[in-house]
Amino acid sequence: MLRILSRTSPEVKVFLKFIREDLMNHRIHLKFSKNRNVRFNKTVTAAAFFQEPASNRWGSIRIGTGNRKPITILTNLVHEYCHFIQWKNGDRDWTHGNGDHFEGSRYVLLEERTEKEMISLMRSWNLPLNFSGIRKRSRSYIAWLRSNEIDI
Repeated sequence: MLRILSRTSPEVKVFLKFIREDLMNHRIHLKFSKNRNVRFNKTVTAAAFFQEPASNRWGSIRIGTGNRKPITILTNLVHEYCHFIQWKNGDRDWTHGNGDHFEGSRYVLLEERTEKEMISLMRSWNLPLNFSGIRKRSRSYIAWLRSNEIDI
């Protein structure tokens, strides 16, 4: 899948190589599934997720690719990579909430910040992307989260 994504531009190819190396250096596997969603646990599936490593196992970023456009796969990967960066930097929101293991308004705020970080990261690498379309998709995702918010 990385080969397909890296064919979009030389900038994307260099960016993806950087991500893969950074993840490997921190014991994180990058896995792509041919299915549209990936299984986080027995009951939860998602388009993608980041799971931090434990002392006895590597972590992972898993991305569902089935019937998704390359730009969607790329943005899902960068979003999860931003969660990895939050974990790596000891971000209070990530470590306090244990990542995707909490719901409600705190989760929505974390996801909203992560979407902004994703766009900022892609811009900082000068990736030749349609940022207007990416921002629109991002706003739709956050609106969907807010409409499905469950406070616990």
